[in-house]
Amino acid sequence: MKHRIGLAYLPGGLPCFESFGSLPTDLVRGDGCVEGKPASEILDMIIIPGGSLVESQAVKGDVAQEIRKMADQGKFVLGVCSGFQILSRGTDIGRLSTKPIIKEGLGLLDAEFKPLICIDQVKATVIGASYLTDKIGAQVTGFHCHTYGDINLYSDAKPILVSHADSLNYFEKSRDIVSGVVNKEGNVVGVLPHAILDQNPIIVEGVAKRLDIASTELDQIRAANAKLVHAMKAEVGIETGINAGKTRKTGAHQTLLITALESGSGKTFVVTGLAAVLKKRGVNVGVVKIGADIRDSVPALYLIKEPIKGYSSIKVANCGWKTHSDVVREAGEDYDFLIIEGAMDSFTGILFNQLAKPRSTAEIAAALGVPTVVVAGCDKEGVEGGLIGVLNYVNLLKHLGVRVVGVILNRMSMGYLTDEVRLVMKKAFENAGVELLGIIPRVEIEGRGLIPEVEIKYEAFGAKALELAEQCLDFEKIMKIASPPTPTMLDYDEFYDKFKNVLFGKKVD
Repeated sequence: MKHRIGLAYLPGGLPCFESFGSLPTDLVRGDGCVEGKPASEILDMIIIPGGSLVESQAVKGDVAQEIRKMADQGKFVLGVCSGFQILSRGTDIGRLSTKPIIKEGLGLLDAEFKPLICIDQVKATVIGASYLTDKIGAQVTGFHCHTYGDINLYSDAKPILVSHADSLNYFEKSRDIVSGVVNKEGNVVGVLPHAILDQNPIIVEGVAKRLDIASTELDQIRAANAKLVHAMKAEVGIETGINAGKTRKTGAHQTLLITALESGSGKTFVVTGLAAVLKKRGVNVGVVKIGADIRDSVPALYLIKEPIKGYSSIKVANCGWKTHSDVVREAGEDYDFLIIEGAMDSFTGILFNQLAKPRSTAEIAAALGVPTVVVAGCDKEGVEGGLIGVLNYVNLLKHLGVRVVGVILNRMSMGYLTDEVRLVMKKAFENAGVELLGIIPRVEIEGRGLIPEVEIKYEAFGAKALELAEQCLDFEKIMKIASPPTPTMLDYDEFYDKFKNVLFGKKVD
């Protein structure tokens, strides 16, 4: 094999978030080496993937030096999303700060980043030639999954790609944004859209042409890539030393929907830990998100090494990618166990009649007939408030036709759990007809806030989620209660009326 293409494999990176056209043949770790030799001596191209590489600052020392060497030698350096930001002058990650918080990049691209959220599937136009392609005017596709996408360009940076985004910062509609930049030499390229190499043959053709890769060698490269992907997926997370169980597809269609009393209860933490433990046990597990904000799925995907796919976002109200029925059908072809993470709380959006139906997680859960687990945070109201809240919630969801099968209590002050309290809880959940699947203690997780853009360290967040899931969740019960979906033709108007009747004082059966 004449040509070799490296993929940065560093904590905080997402080397399996996409396939990169099945081109990477070698991993480049923190020492900057490939088979014991400097990457700049071995590779013809290096790809820096998306993730939280800016925040984690994992691209430093030897690996940063090798990336700079490759750029200086005129070799192809490609950064995607966070990898693009790494190649720039720097990124202001202070979206929630009154002052800029600048994380310096490698300075290979004469650009800077500021906060701008985009979580769309997008179409984009090639407006400049680069090592990716010289097909100016061509239309390409991909998806955005970024918090910092506002690019300031300086004199030595040339725009090569413009994305036609339907939504920015959640509410701003339909605007074109620069989403690709090249240096003046043409060999250092940064793009924001993920999957641009996967979805667009002209991009892979452009790379092969630039590197002078013949079609027969491209077959060899893809064979090497298959082995590389297999090796990456054998580990849970990156540089964790945790081996994934040997996975084989069984054809099962087990499904579990995770919802919560409110945003901030810990759905993402639970989903991340649950997915990681299943992966460690050799279960062929996938994760999808209700709503468009696929950033919530990233911590789990970071650990289980699965990509974002066209069905990774379930439509709810006026946002999302595919209908719930299409998602579970398509995901069922790829995974034996599907975890669906709800949007906000179960009922968010249901009262907004002007929005498309279904408008809430609860409606999707009822329409799919999926077993549903409620996560309840107990840090604000204590164990008593948590119990009252979650039991009322369970009863309401059941009244509306949702298959609630279990509860997970999160952020619990464990000192309050005397034998008597545990007995009361056991009887209360038995009476409600649901399983108590686990009690997770209150923990402090560095870098994690209540919204996705405050998630800055996937490795720390994921490690704690995996640790506590193994310690605190009852996986025998979880495997028993998970089951295939049983879709139904839900009458959304009737569902809405029943919900309103509860608000108006009608007793829940």
